[in-house]
Amino acid sequence: MPPTSTCPPTSQPVHTDADFDHPSHPFAYVINVPLVTMTPENGSTEIWLGTHVDSGLHVQEGAHGTDRASGRIKVQEVERRRTVGMPCQPVVPKGALVIRDLRLWHAGMGNRTGDVRVMLAMIHFAPWYRNRMRLELAEELRPAVERETSLEVPVDWMSEEQALERYLNRGFGNEYDFSQEV
Repeated sequence: MPPTSTCPPTSQPVHTDADFDHPSHPFAYVINVPLVTMTPENGSTEIWLGTHVDSGLHVQEGAHGTDRASGRIKVQEVERRRTVGMPCQPVVPKGALVIRDLRLWHAGMGNRTGDVRVMLAMIHFAPWYRNRMRLELAEELRPAVERETSLEVPVDWMSEEQALERYLNRGFGNEYDFSQEV
């Protein structure tokens, strides 16, 4: 959100979205689509290239779902990584795709402009990764989704009223569980 006199711009700590015991090879990708051009001024995401190869629990603070430190990278690990390479904060045009490994270290940066910066985020898991999360969609959408025969969509079908009610009352951030079923 844009800063105000009572709410100055703030940044997220450097973190990984893979805040659980996860495979050491790619298993999920995040696709970000900015709905406005993202710049360092309006808080484009800071990314730490190459960190997806060393993002296990040994470099993280906090435990999944227990506090806002979930997935946060330990300060000494961030400082150690700075000796290898600095992060970048790219300009990303409106409508572009940013594809990143779920394990990559990153941080949302403070918006220093008066304009809202908004982006869509979608996570795509490898077919072999047994993630338990499922979409909740209105039954009316079933024909359109099932028409796409090349897609496997984990979905629970329900009435449109139920889908809207559940969507509007869903938790954020640490409410999501990216781990695998056992």
